[in-house]
Amino acid sequence: MKDHYIIAIGRQFASGGREIGRMLADKLGIDFYDSEKLRAEAKELGIEDGIFDLFDEKPTRSFLFSVVMDPYAIDSAVNSGKVIEAQRKVIQSAADKGPCVIVGRRADKILEDNEAETVISVFIAADMEDRMTRVAEREGSTMNEKQLRKYIERKDRERASYYNYFFDGKWGRADNYTMCFSTSRMEKEKICEIIIDYIENL
Repeated sequence: MKDHYIIAIGRQFASGGREIGRMLADKLGIDFYDSEKLRAEAKELGIEDGIFDLFDEKPTRSFLFSVVMDPYAIDSAVNSGKVIEAQRKVIQSAADKGPCVIVGRRADKILEDNEAETVISVFIAADMEDRMTRVAEREGSTMNEKQLRKYIERKDRERASYYNYFFDGKWGRADNYTMCFSTSRMEKEKICEIIIDYIENL
């Protein structure tokens, strides 16, 4: 097994990708970074919340909203490289601390050219029906089936559009990742077993 590796998890909304990331981190005994942990990392590095929000996975609420409300500020941040540099700084800081799992935030693309780490990029998907059930159970949603579907599709568009905004790779495209799984076709435990077996044989 390599001494230093990063598992970068991309996922469809409500596919169970975050849970798989957490399970992997627990089984391997390595650090786990999701949006909350990465925000804490950003604060330690002195990065303002406003900049962190610009590379959150919600462009409709943060990125595009900022464009409408203050186009000069967002143009300045993007054109001067502040957003990209802050994002890279946070992800790299997490990766430098040792093997870890990073969920979302385009960690796969940010770290792919860094020879110091081996990056295992994983994409997690699931059938729409399963995701609708998961959202309804998790959030106690009162939305009907049509509303649930639109909500999930919007969340996917948010993740895809921001990922593709900064990188040439296509979000969710199989040839963009080391491995792709569907939690509708395979149990989370089995997915973790396959990923761990791959890592142990690197």
